[in-house]
Amino acid sequence: MTTEPVFPGVTITSGPAPWQVIQRNPDGRADVTLEGSWVSDAPGTVEVRVASECDNSPVPGCDWRDAEMLDHHAWTITLSIPTGGLYKIETRLRNQGAEWRLTGDKIWHVSVGDVWVIAGQSNAVGYGHGPVVDPAAFGVSVFGVNEVWRLATHPVFDTTGTRHPANRDSGWMDVSPWLAFGKEVLAGAGVPIGLIPTALGGSALSSWEPAKGDEAVLYWNMLEHITAAGGKVAGMLWYQGESDAGESAAPTYLERFTAMIEDFRTRFGDLPAITAQLNRYLDGLPEQDKWWGVLREAQRQAARSIPGLAVVPTLDLVLSDAIHTGAIGNVILGQRFARAALGMVYGAEIPWKPADVENAAFDNSERTRVRISFENVVDHLIFLQIKPNDFTFEDDLGVVPVESARVEGASDVLIELARPASGTTLCHNMLGCDPPCSLRDHLQRPVLAFYGIEVTAGGATRQPLGDGADSAVDTEEKL
Repeated sequence: MTTEPVFPGVTITSGPAPWQVIQRNPDGRADVTLEGSWVSDAPGTVEVRVASECDNSPVPGCDWRDAEMLDHHAWTITLSIPTGGLYKIETRLRNQGAEWRLTGDKIWHVSVGDVWVIAGQSNAVGYGHGPVVDPAAFGVSVFGVNEVWRLATHPVFDTTGTRHPANRDSGWMDVSPWLAFGKEVLAGAGVPIGLIPTALGGSALSSWEPAKGDEAVLYWNMLEHITAAGGKVAGMLWYQGESDAGESAAPTYLERFTAMIEDFRTRFGDLPAITAQLNRYLDGLPEQDKWWGVLREAQRQAARSIPGLAVVPTLDLVLSDAIHTGAIGNVILGQRFARAALGMVYGAEIPWKPADVENAAFDNSERTRVRISFENVVDHLIFLQIKPNDFTFEDDLGVVPVESARVEGASDVLIELARPASGTTLCHNMLGCDPPCSLRDHLQRPVLAFYGIEVTAGGATRQPLGDGADSAVDTEEKL
């Protein structure tokens, strides 16, 4: 019988994983504890340091430090590591009276930064197909469903070796927005980014509502993911709603989504969240048009009513099939998410909010002209079409045909109606599963879609979600 030879040196038995992004504290540092054992014929002290993998220089405050030496040749140390990376954590053994140090274990490719959890349904998973230039970047990592950290590459979602069957997605996962998101934030804020994918294609909001108890299987699964990744996150990236864009679920979406965010913040602190308004659905039926409008309005209202929550537009982005944003579109979407994060979370002085309706009012006494004003407009608005048909109007008599629409000034749209509006008049922008979308700002971003804005003499009020069921616009009528 032979035994394994025992070599002198240091072993790490507990600490960060290679490629891990450790969630930093509010002071920009992370407290990292390492434990291990050591072997030597002589008394010794374990030394630990953190160094840059770029130039091998020690990280300030983390140069060689003595570990606490425990009984039975064990050791432990807690390091306060600043934001940055890639870092290597090194160990060595200093024997009493010896000139040379003995080697020890190392942990490679560690970063300290912000960890964002990804939740939602298939467009959060990323079904974008086709060639696109979106390479990996040191400083952006993903904690996979196999509970192993790795360098983030497409697909960010990968079911190989999953330990979380609750979100084992069977769709063709390919390009998602999240690698582009991580790279843009890393470049703009200098903060390494970790990603925790927890979404599942086809999932309804009910699967994410903690108030649903056991039915909220994906919410509890998300919490398990976060715990396994270290227990702390910087915020949530959310893209969901297609499965709720119907008569039974859309009217209550805002209330239920708000409750989910509140529960999430109760557990992890007052963290930011960034969401997307629904993109197009090419196979939608006419009777679904209203509810996609109601759902998009709920997403727009969420950004207005929930502090620390942003929404980004998607309706201009290319699709890879009837409902999923394509590869190039997802890269653009990731950059939009990042822009929102840089402005809202990281303090960048950039115009990050999308153009959004501010008010709508009749512009003449005959009620045949409507002025719609937008806020957060970058430079000016422009229609891509000579005869745009982005807007739909309804009054007490039914659909009010639009005769023309044009931009006036920097942030107003002036609309001529084909007849005088009668009674309560509602305005919708980009209504339907596959709506026209031609109004842009100077950054070529579409304005946010809206539903049920009441046209008044002095401003706009929002039609309560779910009300006015009898005033739904039929696709044939509005076209």
